[in-house]
Amino acid sequence: MRLTLKRVYQASLISGLFLSGSLVVVGFLILKMMGITGALLLCALPLIIGVIRNIMKYPKAAVWLVLILSFLSPGLTRYVPGPWGLSIDILLAVCWLSILLNKRIKLKWRHARNPIVWVSLIWMAYLAFEMVNPAGNGPMAWFYAMRGIGFYQALAVPLIFLLFRKEADFQKFLNLLILLSLAGTIWGLKQQVFGVDAAEYRWLYLEDHHEEHILHGVLRVFSFYSDAGAFGASQAMMSLMCGILFTGPFSGKKKLFYLSCALIFLIGFAISGTRGALAVPLAGGIAYLIVIRNFNILIVGASTMIVVFCILKYTFLFQGVEQVRRMRTALDPNNKSLSVRLDNQKTFGRYLANKPFGGGVGTAGFWGARFNPESLMANTATDSWYVKIWAETGVVGLSLHLAILGFILGKGGKTCMLLQDPKRKTYACALFAAITGVIFASYGNQVFGQMPTGIIMNLAIPFLFLIPRWR
Repeated sequence: MRLTLKRVYQASLISGLFLSGSLVVVGFLILKMMGITGALLLCALPLIIGVIRNIMKYPKAAVWLVLILSFLSPGLTRYVPGPWGLSIDILLAVCWLSILLNKRIKLKWRHARNPIVWVSLIWMAYLAFEMVNPAGNGPMAWFYAMRGIGFYQALAVPLIFLLFRKEADFQKFLNLLILLSLAGTIWGLKQQVFGVDAAEYRWLYLEDHHEEHILHGVLRVFSFYSDAGAFGASQAMMSLMCGILFTGPFSGKKKLFYLSCALIFLIGFAISGTRGALAVPLAGGIAYLIVIRNFNILIVGASTMIVVFCILKYTFLFQGVEQVRRMRTALDPNNKSLSVRLDNQKTFGRYLANKPFGGGVGTAGFWGARFNPESLMANTATDSWYVKIWAETGVVGLSLHLAILGFILGKGGKTCMLLQDPKRKTYACALFAAITGVIFASYGNQVFGQMPTGIIMNLAIPFLFLIPRWR
């Protein structure tokens, strides 16, 4: 008996040593072939499998993970380089597989037959047509670029209408959105007070992002977002939303929470030094005042906006504050940045004169520089979201895109005006103001397609139109 146990012990020890050695060898080979990213991916494989299994049972979890990753993935790339953005594609795809293959999930597909889903699919169909644009950079460039332009929207919008029809779903979305945005503010304040860490320093200086983020020796805070512009626009949007929620028919404790969040997000917006994000509270605030149809508040709000505009445009008040000084330059018609942008638009105009369908999706900006770095499209900055859409999809694509956004704004405004319940109306107005602000701010920057704002819009738009249908 003892001999048998001894042999079993020896065999187990040898097997364990062999397995451990094999894992070390495999890990070493993966590290050599795929780098640290591949090794970490191998380590995370059990977790990935577990997440996929859970999503197959509970598809809603995929959407919440998509929202979380839309915030965290830009920052993660500074610490662990890798295609973190593709995780959003995978999650959405697994979510769709779950609802299609899991027979226990009973859906009413008629909920997906509505105008917002149709316009999302129409826009995606146009982008699919762009794949055969002879001026493009090929299918690989098209694949990477079209994801943020329309693919995520085409996948996410129907999911919200199918799976998230209850008020509790919206509350989870709102709470998670506020929590993640607060985390972004805290991380940004850490950068403002204590400076950037080693990974962020490398991103700033070794990857040549310091020229746009270090102005006159002052850091434009970017938190864990892709850049300061994305951080500022997102924080401005959240400040506007929470400010409107503060006016709603909620308990004193909840109103205090929303007011505190609005002020915290306003600080985040200020330390980002983002001028273009001024359009978010301005356009969104005006949209809110219009849909609530309260004449007294409309006068007070409009007067406040005029006073702020006059202070920035015609005075030097608070000129000693770097963030205010930078915002003031956004209203200067002689600003060099504005002149460069106008010159770039003229360049695109000449190039696109005989291209009604544009230069092709994936030919401008980051993906253009990656797949065809010597081209005119890649070497001419788009800056604006709408200039990007125009450059890549042409005047036809831009007209269709603007028509869709106009339809969303018109239908969203009507939805807000028709709501009678004060609580639902407040939620709807907050979402509508945020969507409007982002759409208008996208004229100056590519806000509508940036992470996390792009994903937030793809979720917020359907949530807005579900509010009157809450069960």
